[in-house]
Amino acid sequence: MPNFKKVAAKVAKQRISFLFQAAEEIFPEDPQLAHRYVDLARKYSQRTKVKIPKKWKRRVCHNCHHFLYPGKNCRIRMQSRKGKGSHISVTCLDCNHTTRYFIDKKKKF
Repeated sequence: MPNFKKVAAKVAKQRISFLFQAAEEIFPEDPQLAHRYVDLARKYSQRTKVKIPKKWKRRVCHNCHHFLYPGKNCRIRMQSRKGKGSHISVTCLDCNHTTRYFIDKKKKF
């Protein structure tokens, strides 16, 4: 008999991925439904202790937990500063919260 936690984690990863993909597709027609999908995905993640992939985690506002769709409800800016380093600023236009993702020069993308 397989371990229940491993099976639950596998199912949760699939559901989280599906919900984020659905949120991305449905956002232009119904933003509230997209926010609901993200809320459900976060609950799956918390309940099963599965991390949300980095690709999708950056598409959620860290303040209001809304789905971020570039050009519609978020603004993305790149900033380069000598000495301080470069970063990407993502501003949620729903709650006006800014999150910065610093770029490591040593890492190759």
